[in-house]
Amino acid sequence: MNRRLDTLSLAATAFVAANVLHTLDHLRQGTGDLATEVMAGGTVLSALAVLTLVLALRRHPRAALWAAVVGTWSALGVLAAHVAPHWSAFSDSYFEIHADALSWIVMLAEVAAAAYLGLVGFRELRRRPAGRPATAST
Repeated sequence: MNRRLDTLSLAATAFVAANVLHTLDHLRQGTGDLATEVMAGGTVLSALAVLTLVLALRRHPRAALWAAVVGTWSALGVLAAHVAPHWSAFSDSYFEIHADALSWIVMLAEVAAAAYLGLVGFRELRRRPAGRPATAST
């Protein structure tokens, strides 16, 4: 049986890896000043990343849809939380906290991985005829 990873599974794996690095970077910076809402948002995002990976690895029929939605919203959410000026309790603007270069690189890598996951998900949805389950792709 060929268990080679398809593009969707690889994109989901990259997103989970970037998400873990971003989480570890928050721990490196210290979480004492993070709002509860930011911590909760990050936890939800991490859970959705793992769920999307599991669906992709299992080649679930809705994996592409999950990837498209989770990837797109995660990219937008991380940008809104870390790049936009303070706008809500979900804000942790890297400009305002004077985050270092490593934090910026890790955060932008997560945004890129999330955006790629979303694009791969949308591409898979467009490839598949309506009503057909997902199949392995390269």
